[in-house]
Amino acid sequence: MFADIFEKIKEKLDKDDEIREATLKISRKSIRLSQGAVQATHRRELEKAKANLKEAKELIEEVEKNIKKISPRLYYKGYVTDMHQEFVEASVYLTLIEGGTEVQDPETLNVSNYAYLHGLGDVVGELRRHSLDAVRQENNEEAERCLTLMEEIYNLLRSLDYPEGLIPGIRRKVDRARGLIERTRNELAYFQHGNKLVNSMNQLQKTLKKRDSS
Repeated sequence: MFADIFEKIKEKLDKDDEIREATLKISRKSIRLSQGAVQATHRRELEKAKANLKEAKELIEEVEKNIKKISPRLYYKGYVTDMHQEFVEASVYLTLIEGGTEVQDPETLNVSNYAYLHGLGDVVGELRRHSLDAVRQENNEEAERCLTLMEEIYNLLRSLDYPEGLIPGIRRKVDRARGLIERTRNELAYFQHGNKLVNSMNQLQKTLKKRDSS
């Protein structure tokens, strides 16, 4: 009685399973490319980062073209959102490190608002790392610029006064961003104070040497 019905259902499920496996494979590759772009940006290998992001974007477009219309239910699964989120993080972070004043919006990156907000939250952690690297190199201006950007992102995310069900997980991102900013601010103050102390000691040594030689 149900054989024909179940056969049709199985055919659809087999097709969905095939699409799911293909999408997972693409998603994992795109995530690796985006993560590689972040690491390349930290190493100042900006052309490599851009090449990674170009390839990641092509994969995102491939999924949208081949999956979104065929199986919307699978398109909006977590692994596609994760792919978009990583791409947002890498793309926005690269733009900020290059000194860009106009960052990409969700439409430009071809991602959902949800993925964009989560990716933006993750940029805070990358900016913290870059800020600490900058202050170790005594580039206090760059370190402070990163801290300012971290605070700007945090304040924007904190202003999203919506139920958790509408933007799941965003509160955790906001809390994490606040903690990272507090730690970064304290560490920058510590490093900058230490650098000033070292510079003062070096200057004192030079003065004493000049005095001894005269």
